[in-house]
Amino acid sequence: MRGPASGDLSPDEAALWERFTSQRDPAARACLIERHLPVAHKMAAMLYAARADNSVEFDDYLQYARIGLLEAIDRYDPAREAGFATFASYRVRGAILNGISQSTELATQRAERHRLRREQLKSIGDETSTTDEGFTRMVDLTLSLAIGYLLEESGISESGQADRGSDPYQSFEIKRLRERMAELLTALPERERSIIRHHYFEHREFVVIAGMLEISKGRVAQLHARALQRLRDGYRESESVDKRV
Repeated sequence: MRGPASGDLSPDEAALWERFTSQRDPAARACLIERHLPVAHKMAAMLYAARADNSVEFDDYLQYARIGLLEAIDRYDPAREAGFATFASYRVRGAILNGISQSTELATQRAERHRLRREQLKSIGDETSTTDEGFTRMVDLTLSLAIGYLLEESGISESGQADRGSDPYQSFEIKRLRERMAELLTALPERERSIIRHHYFEHREFVVIAGMLEISKGRVAQLHARALQRLRDGYRESESVDKRV
């Protein structure tokens, strides 16, 4: 095995690695980062040129490449036989590919959630009586959507846990709200409860749920809207009871 000053390392770089590996000297680390940034940029440019689409910008490739370079510098042992450029190229490439994959997956999830929410809004609107006054209808739609978002985002399955980092009063209120929604959800008729769970917790489309339950997509939309109506009414009723106590 070669030492840090052997092989193709120049004396000044060997000295930098010695200072960093033995003392974790931040100044030496900064010098190593600056010296090897071209390696990261070259890998980012190469992978960007081979991209399948334009969903991720080049600046993101560069950012992931720099993260990979930092990880490579922090983990590199200059006593290894492989030179740093070879070691770093694998780290940088992996960091870029992992970053792009996660970014693409998150973008897909966001798009899917937006599409599901449009479907939710349409089903609620279709089930709202056309004889309602405009303002009342708008309020009902907003409340129903809010309940839907709560089901999706609040983690009903962890209803006994309050959000970390919140103040005590806010944590108590969130916990109470989650528990109340969990109780209301349990009280729903079986088919409506199933639709809510499939749609909000498993993020399944209405057409998929329709196939699972062997009913039409339109019927799923009706039962979904009815379930949110029950949750809304139940929540209002429980709030009224609390105010009278």
